[in-house]
Amino acid sequence: MSQPPLSRQIALMESELGTDLFERGPKGVTLTAAGRLLLIDAREVLRVAALAENNVKAARTGEAGELSLGFTMCAAYSVIPALTRLYKEAFPNVQLRVKELMPTVLEQALREGDIDVGISFPGLDSGGTRSQQLIREPMNAVLPFNHRLARARRLRVEDLAEENFIIVPRDQAPVLHDSVITRCQSAGFTPRIGLEVYLQQTIVHLVAEGLGVAFVPMSMKSGRVDGAVFKAIDDTPFIEQHVVWQRRNLNPCVQRFLEICLQFARTRNV
Repeated sequence: MSQPPLSRQIALMESELGTDLFERGPKGVTLTAAGRLLLIDAREVLRVAALAENNVKAARTGEAGELSLGFTMCAAYSVIPALTRLYKEAFPNVQLRVKELMPTVLEQALREGDIDVGISFPGLDSGGTRSQQLIREPMNAVLPFNHRLARARRLRVEDLAEENFIIVPRDQAPVLHDSVITRCQSAGFTPRIGLEVYLQQTIVHLVAEGLGVAFVPMSMKSGRVDGAVFKAIDDTPFIEQHVVWQRRNLNPCVQRFLEICLQFARTRNV
């Protein structure tokens, strides 16, 4: 800007503010006290404006914003801790909200947009929902510490034919429920259901109290419940955990989260 229009702009600013911003003397121009304060504030305004621009760009690319994640009980031990850490390290400016839900409730929350992404069993990839496998892990038998088979070197499913099973209700987690029933039936018996319990952690605790036996994902072993013994079984059933999302969800944070999920799956399934 040339000198004349610059001088006019300064004069207009001083008139609007009602005070002189510059002291003009024979040796040049210096800032008044008001001018020095305005300079400090002006620099802060420019800094905040640049920050706002960067924030908008980050939100557009999924590097900032908010992401709501729902997960089922098994994922708390197998997937959620590591996945959450990886995502927060990669995108610290995203507000991540995590909630534990039953599989059927998670499906509804995803469909209604209450959560952006879910971690659950396979079977939700219908209609506008897509999914990607994260892990596939074996099921373990869980026995009370004093059970006759707790110290057996080898355990077969048919060895449990006369036991009372503690199992998740089918209407809450059909994939998990059916995996237990189908494996028992393939061993020649239909399991006798003693208790139906929603949460896998509660199932393990009830087993520890001697109220029955159960099949649970192997990762539940990390819960370290006193009185519960985890045993590998021959021809074990496997259970998968998938990340699921709605195709119509335009939250850019979703794609970034899926990239972390892919990274996680590669390290866990090598």
